[in-house]
Amino acid sequence: EMCIRDSANSSGGPASMSAIGSDAVADNNLVLHAEGMPTNQFGYFVASLTQGFVPNPGGSQGNLCILGNMARFNSQIANSGAGGSISALIDINAIPLGTGPVGIAPGETWNFQAWFRDLNPTTTSNFTDGIAITFQ
Repeated sequence: EMCIRDSANSSGGPASMSAIGSDAVADNNLVLHAEGMPTNQFGYFVASLTQGFVPNPGGSQGNLCILGNMARFNSQIANSGAGGSISALIDINAIPLGTGPVGIAPGETWNFQAWFRDLNPTTTSNFTDGIAITFQ
């Protein structure tokens, strides 16, 4: 973990990030997963080359763990459903930065986090912890 969640969301606990698949760019096989989210809420993943720490950005109740040119995987918004989790297969050849899609290069370390809606007690948003993956 590169950025620790210290406050609970409306599920009663913190949400956490994980990744499965391969860190090899040539494999293009990376699935991001977030769990411990509140049920039936929408969320998506964000990523950046730059780690950081921004508490409560934009009125959120969580901590943003990335800075700089941020990728938003908002074409893969998902609902957490009854299990309180979301997953997304990431195309590492087309990371959706604000400046346009880029491919991850071997040797780069990318930082990932999930951002989701929360009701705690009124409408807000929250974050998982962050993970860093160094690609081969």
